[in-house]
Amino acid sequence: MNIDELTARSRERRRALELDYARGDIFGNALRSLTGRVLRATGEGLFRLGSALDERVPEPWMVETRTR
Repeated sequence: MNIDELTARSRERRRALELDYARGDIFGNALRSLTGRVLRATGEGLFRLGSALDERVPEPWMVETRTR
């Protein structure tokens, strides 16, 4: 598969997903958004914990905090 065909398929898929999302109910959209936020926060916390426990990661990097 060449890059142009892959790009075209990707655009088609994105459009289909956007249409499905627009047709969804409000509760489903809110639930999806909330689930995404929880998973990102959990993933970030687990990543930081794993980094803190890994002795190969330098200490100054572990104490840096992310600003929002």
